[in-house]
Amino acid sequence: MKIAIIGAGLAGLACAIECERLGIIPDVFERDESVGWPWPCTVHWLNVLQRQMGDIRESLREKYRLDLKPINELRTLKMKSPNKETSIEGKLGNIMTRGKHRESVENQLFTLLKKTPVYFNRAADYKELSKKYDYVVVATGKDTAAKEMGLWIDYGVVHLRGGLVFGTFESTSSTVYFNTRYAGQGYARLAPWSSTQAIIGLCNIGCSEYEMDRLYTNFLEEENLAHLEFYYKFSLPIFSTGRVSNFKSGNVLLVGRSAGLTERLLGTGAVEALISGILAARAMIQDLDYESLVRPLQKHVENISAIRAPYENLDNEGLDRLVAMINTPGIKQAIYNTGINFIDMAGGILNKIKS
Repeated sequence: MKIAIIGAGLAGLACAIECERLGIIPDVFERDESVGWPWPCTVHWLNVLQRQMGDIRESLREKYRLDLKPINELRTLKMKSPNKETSIEGKLGNIMTRGKHRESVENQLFTLLKKTPVYFNRAADYKELSKKYDYVVVATGKDTAAKEMGLWIDYGVVHLRGGLVFGTFESTSSTVYFNTRYAGQGYARLAPWSSTQAIIGLCNIGCSEYEMDRLYTNFLEEENLAHLEFYYKFSLPIFSTGRVSNFKSGNVLLVGRSAGLTERLLGTGAVEALISGILAARAMIQDLDYESLVRPLQKHVENISAIRAPYENLDNEGLDRLVAMINTPGIKQAIYNTGINFIDMAGGILNKIKS
C-alpha cells in the first residue's frame, strides 16, 4: 500500500507515526525546510474543552500512544474584561510549545518517526499524488483542497498578531483578555514561555487586515503591556474558519485544520489534528470507514463552536457581566474543577436550537 501525506504538521506527523506502527511506511511532503510553524508560540491544552477525554495528555498517551511533554502545567487562568477580572485555579491543562523550537509538539512528533522519509522543501499537489498513491492525506493546515473538492463550508476569517516579550512572568499562569475595542469578537492573551519570556497575541474577528497593527498597539497600551521589551513580532496571514461536509473524496482524506477540525470559539484544534491523523492511518490500513471514525471529533468541535454565536452578541458591558458570572462562587468550580462536560452540553443544546 502506498500512502502520501501532504504536510508535516501535527496531523500529518501523527498520521505518519500511526502508519509506521501499522506496518506501512508513507511518504511525507513538506513545503517548508523543517517541521513547525515559522514562529515559535505557546498554546494551551485546556481540559475543560476536552472533558470527554479527561486529562488531555494522559488520554493521548493511553489511547493513542503519544506521550507529548508540555513546557509547563497550566494552574491559573486569568480572564479580564474592561472592568472585571476573575481567576481559575487548579489542574487546568498544559502549556505546549509550537514551532521550530526543539521542545515543540511538532519536533517531539518528528523524533518518533523511525523509517518514514519526510521530503522537505517539496510542495505537493493532492490531485497529482492521488494518481500515484493508493491514498493521499491532506494535512496542510489550509482549506484549499476542501474548497477545490466542494466540501468546505466557510464561516469567515481570523486575523492574528503576536510577539515574544521579555519580562517577569508566572510560568504556570496565563491571562485572556476580552475587549471589543481591540479584539472585536475575538480575544487577546498573554501566555508564558518561561519565567522570563511570554507570547502576547491578539486574535481579532471582525476587523480588516490593515487595521490589525493599530489594534495590536491599542491592546498593548490599554492592558499596560506596551512597556515590555519585544524580542520579535509576528503577523500571521488571515485564515478562514469552517467545516467540511465530508472528510474523504475518492482516495483523498482530509485531517486537522484542512478538515475544519478547529473550533471557532477560541481557535483550538491541536488535539483534533493529532487524533484525526491517527484515525486516518487506521482507516486506510485497516479498511475502516474514516467518515464514521472522525464524525465524533467534528461533533465536539461544532459543539464548542456553537457557543460563539451568543458570545458575538456581547458588547463590553456584556463581557463584564460574563466574567462576573464566571466569578460567581460555585459556577467556576463546577465548570473547571468537576468532570461535568458543560461545553458539549451547552453547545449541543445551542446546535439543536439552531437546527
